[in-house]
Amino acid sequence: MPLRKDKEDVWDRRQESRLNVGEPVQLRRQDGGWLYVSSDSTEGFVKEEGIYICTRRHYEKYREILNKEYQVVLKSGRYTDGQYFRVGTVLPVFEGAEKNKGCRDVAWEMQRIGSRRKAGGDRQAEPPVLVRSYLPFTERQMGLQMERMLEIPYSWGDERADGMDCSSTVRAFFACFGLFLPRNSEEQRSCGETLYAMNQASYEELSGLPVDKKREMIATMGIGTVLHMPGHVMIYAGEKEGEPRIFHNCDTYTENGEEHIVRKSVISGFFPKGEGTYLDYLTAAWKPYL
Repeated sequence: MPLRKDKEDVWDRRQESRLNVGEPVQLRRQDGGWLYVSSDSTEGFVKEEGIYICTRRHYEKYREILNKEYQVVLKSGRYTDGQYFRVGTVLPVFEGAEKNKGCRDVAWEMQRIGSRRKAGGDRQAEPPVLVRSYLPFTERQMGLQMERMLEIPYSWGDERADGMDCSSTVRAFFACFGLFLPRNSEEQRSCGETLYAMNQASYEELSGLPVDKKREMIATMGIGTVLHMPGHVMIYAGEKEGEPRIFHNCDTYTENGEEHIVRKSVISGFFPKGEGTYLDYLTAAWKPYL
């Protein structure tokens, strides 16, 4: 999806490029096979064949059903029919007569297709892992969800259907717990500040603090703390053998002037950067109260 224009043309806006299967959108404009749509997190152009168009009444009914009973994708997967479901995708659970009330849209159709895997199909296709309701926001569940999300290919702006960048990885992680963050890293930091002001999150400014103080503050906030530095966002994953760990999706890191390729989501230490590490460059940390 192309960027939306704000007062400032921030490069981060260009990341808004991927919708999840079944994600509700509102149609703003139709133009030669392309639709301009808006979702809860972004807006831009999408190809017409990828959208199921319905009336406002059906759209509102769909949102009602989605809020009432839902299932969440915890691990990405592809059904034999080819449809790929990304982590954090929220799908409604249709029961009985609900299927006949004009809400047979793409989300339910994909569920129906996925429930009957075709014989002789792609044996390499692994269906997504789904769960009814959101996960409880505990350290154990956060650790398990980080493990489920390992090895997601890095893809800036989610250009690949099976890939994510740092901020969409963080967004997908928290969606599994019922917290829906903005799409981009700077917006996510602002969201943390807003939640803190509303007494719904802890928040710490880290710019200019010594490394030891940053480590102490992050450890006190605990696993699941969102960490920000210029151009990157991560999640604190606890300690291993006395060293802090982070869950993040990154392209490369630099050590002694040499670029090292990662290009996937990993649980790692704070990678080298310039004359220090990511830890030196952290600017903020926050953790929601869920």
